Amino acid sequence: MRQFMSANSVFYLQRDVYEEYEEYKDDFKQVIKERETRRLIFLHQSPQIFYRGSLVQYVKMVCIDRGLSHSSLHLAVYLMDLFMDNHHVIPEKLLLVANVCLMISAKLEENALKIPKISELNALIGNRYTTLDYTNLEVLVIQFFNFYLNFPCAVHYVFYYMQEFICYEDLKGDRNVRTLFYDLYDAITVHLDRIIEDVHYMQCYKPSVLAAAVIAASRLDIGLSLWTQQLENLTEYTEEDLRDVAQILLKNDGLQCAKCTPPSIIKCIDSM
Repeated sequence: MRQFMSANSVFYLQRDVYEEYEEYKDDFKQVIKERETRRLIFLHQSPQIFYRGSLVQYVKMVCIDRGLSHSSLHLAVYLMDLFMDNHHVIPEKLLLVANVCLMISAKLEENALKIPKISELNALIGNRYTTLDYTNLEVLVIQFFNFYLNFPCAVHYVFYYMQEFICYEDLKGDRNVRTLFYDLYDAITVHLDRIIEDVHYMQCYKPSVLAAAVIAASRLDIGLSLWTQQLENLTEYTEEDLRDVAQILLKNDGLQCAKCTPPSIIKCIDSM
């Protein structure tokens, strides 16, 4: 975490890169908002919903152990949620689904050296599946998403919004930029971990809204104002747009959903 601002960090923005970004800022906004519309609808009908908590903790543990990014973690959970929401997977195959979704997300989000191998993931769960099990399910998952897997998650928007998450007015008193930056980043990390623990955060809010609310809640956590004009200009969300979601994040009580009744079986793939 403390290498966050170093020159070899993915979040470090050199001056020439920043100037190039400024030239295409409006185009970039349009592209990322368009990607958001391509996310699949969550139907709240996963037959395996009661296993989700342990599966998310498992994927999180693997990401920490392998040093994978928040982006890999969140995308893996998103893929897993949508796949489970549309299939009936026998419990004995759920860890296979989790490993395959993580492997796919790492291929999209990490450099080649950090992508976990099938043998490495399989070893973590006692080598209970074959290589063919992994390759067959990977093809099935990719086909289910119609070969489009570059879905934006809240974490992607958070990293984009972080360029404006501190403003000059935040530096009043004895605050300094470095301390403020790390305190805010730590608070953001806590909320990013929380939003993958409850499926409704990731599936019931647009990623851009959820990301903005994460930053707003994190600002309140460390004693700053909820929102700033710079953030409003960048995100195109006002303080009023985010207040309710930010308060829900701060309470951390979880979300209730009337749609999550005992689900029907959508598609059986017990034989995968």
